[in-house]
Amino acid sequence: MVGIFPRFTGRSQSRLVGQRRGAVLVEFALVLPILITLVMGVLCYGQYIWLAHSVQAAANDAARAIVAGVTPAERLTLAQAAVANDIANIAELKSDKVAIAIDEAGARATIRLRVDARALTLLSTGIVPLPEPVIERRAVVSLAVL
Repeated sequence: MVGIFPRFTGRSQSRLVGQRRGAVLVEFALVLPILITLVMGVLCYGQYIWLAHSVQAAANDAARAIVAGVTPAERLTLAQAAVANDIANIAELKSDKVAIAIDEAGARATIRLRVDARALTLLSTGIVPLPEPVIERRAVVSLAVL
């Protein structure tokens, strides 16, 4: 009976078994870029989320620190010192890369921290699209009315 698929004899079957290594290599070459993209995505998003959390923690610490200030200038100095103390523990950030703003309205003060994350190591690779490259976090605190 003549069919579409040829019949394999014992010798031709043993030759085909040796060809599996080439098939594995081709499959690996197809899967490797996807695997690298997934790993880079996990690392990039992990660094971004860690950095956003660290900036929020610095904003919270600055908000707690300004409660002791009496004048707006003193509050800004206290906020800058608190942020510099928090940022000193983060190797990727320098205190000159963090913008600090304090908005006072009545008995409330809002601390805004802004960090441009484009220059950081993993976030600048461009392999994985990331959320907003500028991280802005804020914290609100009530001030004592004298």
